Amino acid sequence: MDLRERVMTIMEHEGMSSTKFADEIGVQRPKMSHIVSGRNNPSLDILQKILERFTYVSTDWLLFGRGEMKRESVSSSPVIGAEKAENEAEPERGAKNCEETEDKIETKENKPTVIERIVYQERPPKAISRIMIFYADNTFDTFVPEKGKKD
Repeated sequence: MDLRERVMTIMEHEGMSSTKFADEIGVQRPKMSHIVSGRNNPSLDILQKILERFTYVSTDWLLFGRGEMKRESVSSSPVIGAEKAENEAEPERGAKNCEETEDKIETKENKPTVIERIVYQERPPKAISRIMIFYADNTFDTFVPEKGKKD
């Protein structure tokens, strides 16, 4: 399912036409019409507006087609690329990559102060799955490496 189809899935889920959807997210109606017709891809600005208005939509699903359309839990301010629900669902990710220690320091007033220190450990190499380039005119291109080809 491509990005245009995912946007249309949200419209269908909400029972909205492209004009109503455009009004709902605060974009010009012709822009939405061009997206629905396949003439243009949605800009980053439009994707952000969709995520701000429909907070149940998963950022990873909308941008990359990964996972389910609906988030497990909804945060009050979605941020592209970082979802609270996913971070909470994978606490072991942080445990693998860093370890937290606490040091107590006595101050002049003899009140203990807790300082948290994060020690980062080396991570295994990661493979690139997709590169997205965002342009000043709010359009973007997505590049996917060929399978089986390593540089």
